[in-house]
Amino acid sequence: MKNPVSTYRVQLSPEYTLEDLSKIVDYLESFGISTIYSAPFFQARKGSSHGYDITDPFKLNKEIGRLDIFRAISKRLQQKNMTWLQDIVPNHMAFDGSNVWLQEIFELGPDAVHYQAFDINWEDGGKVMAPFLGNPLEEVLAKDELQLKVSKKGFFMAYYDQEYSVAAKSYKLILNDGFGEAWGKRLENISAEKEGWEEVKELLVREYEKDEGFRSRVEERLDEINSSEDKLREFLDAQYFLPAHWKETENHINYRRFFTINDLICLRMEDKEVFERYHRFIFQLCDEKLIHGLRIDHIDGFFDPKAYLENLREKLGNDFYIIIEKILEWDEKLPVHWPVQGTSGYGFLATVNQVLTNKENEKRFLEAYQTIDPKHSDYHDLVFKQKLFILNERMGGEYANLWQLAQDLDLLEEKNETQKEALGLFLAGFPVYRIYPEEFPLRKRQKKIIDAAFNNAVAHAPALQKELERVRSIFLGEAKKDREAMLQFLQRCQQFTGPLAAKGVEDTSFYIFNELISHNEVGDSPENFGLSAEGFHKRMQLRLEDFPLSINATATHDTKRGEDSRMRLNVLSEVADEWFEKVAEWKAIAAEIRKDKDAPDANEEYFIFQMLIGAWPFSEDPGEEFLERSKAYLQKVLREAKEHSSWAAPDEEYEADVYEFLQQLISDPQFLTSFKDFHRRISIFGAIKSLSQALLKVTAPGIPDIYQGTELWDLSYVDPDNRRPVDYDLRKHILQEFKDTSPVPLVDLKKDFFNGKIKMFCLHKALKARSTFAEVFEEGKYIPLEIKGKNARQVLAFARELSGRTIVVVVPLMVSTLFSEDLEVKRDEAEDLEIVFPPEISGPFKNVFSEQEFSPDKLSIADLFQDFPVVLLTSST
Repeated sequence: MKNPVSTYRVQLSPEYTLEDLSKIVDYLESFGISTIYSAPFFQARKGSSHGYDITDPFKLNKEIGRLDIFRAISKRLQQKNMTWLQDIVPNHMAFDGSNVWLQEIFELGPDAVHYQAFDINWEDGGKVMAPFLGNPLEEVLAKDELQLKVSKKGFFMAYYDQEYSVAAKSYKLILNDGFGEAWGKRLENISAEKEGWEEVKELLVREYEKDEGFRSRVEERLDEINSSEDKLREFLDAQYFLPAHWKETENHINYRRFFTINDLICLRMEDKEVFERYHRFIFQLCDEKLIHGLRIDHIDGFFDPKAYLENLREKLGNDFYIIIEKILEWDEKLPVHWPVQGTSGYGFLATVNQVLTNKENEKRFLEAYQTIDPKHSDYHDLVFKQKLFILNERMGGEYANLWQLAQDLDLLEEKNETQKEALGLFLAGFPVYRIYPEEFPLRKRQKKIIDAAFNNAVAHAPALQKELERVRSIFLGEAKKDREAMLQFLQRCQQFTGPLAAKGVEDTSFYIFNELISHNEVGDSPENFGLSAEGFHKRMQLRLEDFPLSINATATHDTKRGEDSRMRLNVLSEVADEWFEKVAEWKAIAAEIRKDKDAPDANEEYFIFQMLIGAWPFSEDPGEEFLERSKAYLQKVLREAKEHSSWAAPDEEYEADVYEFLQQLISDPQFLTSFKDFHRRISIFGAIKSLSQALLKVTAPGIPDIYQGTELWDLSYVDPDNRRPVDYDLRKHILQEFKDTSPVPLVDLKKDFFNGKIKMFCLHKALKARSTFAEVFEEGKYIPLEIKGKNARQVLAFARELSGRTIVVVVPLMVSTLFSEDLEVKRDEAEDLEIVFPPEISGPFKNVFSEQEFSPDKLSIADLFQDFPVVLLTSST
């Protein structure tokens, strides 16, 4: 297996194509990247900026580039000994008229090859809901907004820009007696085979385009149907899809969707034929060695993730690199028996984020936040309530399906509303995304999770304990019911606890609970506040033991804010008293400039203060672009929180008041005077934390990943803000500066830290060392190093060692005490700090950044940090 040494995530899209990517291959190689890590690049919905709404898995997205261009890039990568890691989306496809599989189903129904590909309940009237109408169907028909039309693809139903192919059997309702005997025979004898049907459509289109009389008769017939609501209804009755108002899914739905997104329909990947068909082109690219590794999106969406991965491994072989997108809770472990190299890195992000947060101020922050927003101060209670809200108000259709399944399997009592309520409470009580039951009895850890969900539910609804005990007995396989039925029900429920957690926690609670928003992050959690160096070491040793090739990410397309914004916010955990003094001062200023005393509320106001700390530019006043980006971000924040606005029921007047508050705040001289000086100090210390984060990512067990553009400072908001165009000409120029200037003057990097070159230098030098000592980092031991001295807890050090070759990493964790505002170490605070080396480590060492040599006999932290705020030492003896 050719494992990545380092990866670079690129978001291919119509705005950033394969041709654009080809222009940075040389740059990435020079920077120190071994593997290009690509967002999905298969055919997606037109204009897709992310690629997760795939419409055809058998071809590359024509808006991104052609296969020959990809092959040319692959050939260049091969010459450079570089590889390609591809993100794939086997859990769902776009529910869209351009989806070739759905189009075939809409036309041929049960005769379609892909009829069973999607997780659709066809027993529900033989139709799949198409919930994309802006109003109920009756209103849409009354307004003539849904129309029957024709194109070179045949007949279709059109609703604004949406198009859905009509059933082959319904063509005879259009081409009736007035079109002659020949057409009648063709339509009566349509072959169930797709090829025969395509011949009929081609003949229709050809005659429509060439025969003016035929075209005129067709258009007259379409006008006749479209002008009659009764005829249009009759025509809709003959279809395999039912147009419906999008809000209907909150109570009823007959297909499984991705989270609560109506236009992403899930696949039945547990079906071996579906698995084979979907991956056919993917496997072709892997066999051609154009793709050398796969990242599997949303593994928790599968009915049986382990079986899926085993099928994948069987096809690709043991030497193929496979990682999965999986969110693990703080104490949760990825099953070690899964045949993967690891995850896409959210857990690593959380670990680094926590170790760079000052745990000693946890109580101070919680007490202060309880004063600011007492309504939401209990995080666990908030999460439970929001998950229950999502279940009842946004996933009511899924909830009804689970309840019906329980009836069909004879597990719970029909019309027993208390049992139905208990099931919902139990699902909301799950402390993790899901478990992976394969058989009864469950594993010990799985039982503990079931018990935790039960206890959580009972704590919120003690009156339903008896009903909850019944649900628990079913989930544990201990009820006096059919064991296969209980296991099937538990497995099916697990496909919904994940979306429930994602929507209730990540996409709701994370936008409400604002104690320290750097931890409201994918993979992380605000319920945790800080991690000791010892805790970090233990987690890295386990990582090395279980999944040493897992991805080390600190920014992804999913992260809620830029990686360097998080580090600034983590600095606040070091200066708690000063921070809350500033908050009080800013609240007083804000009270004078508010248009509406209730918009934003106190919690949202506190969020805005933190938002500005994280995103405010380093060296210049923000312009109009910053304000517009911030408004767009706040709209998402307000609507995801669902407190005063939402996507389902937006309150644009309230949102406008919040935008105006932001604009007035950042224009107010009194606020700016107070804010800018404080922000300057926080941004300086945040930059040092960012260097620690960057170096830990590159040197800790795992494969370091750089998200596009984050070589320089990353102060972005959540997507789509974090998919803005990257200035690669600037990055190429800076890298060339490093090459032309040897050694690079570190004093200048520190002096001009705001331009981001210091971060890029840190990453570049560390990645080059990673490449030079690849085996040490991939296979070497992880050795925690003891720090002695009064501020020992503020520094973290470890060694990577293999066959006498040693790498030593030293980073500051808490920076406001150890460093001055010119990024220089305070020798009086660090003078007694020393690294204690075990006997097996010997030198001499050379600092990768300063090129200075050190003896291991007595390594002073003050000396190590003298030239650069983080340290990477190499030894070849």
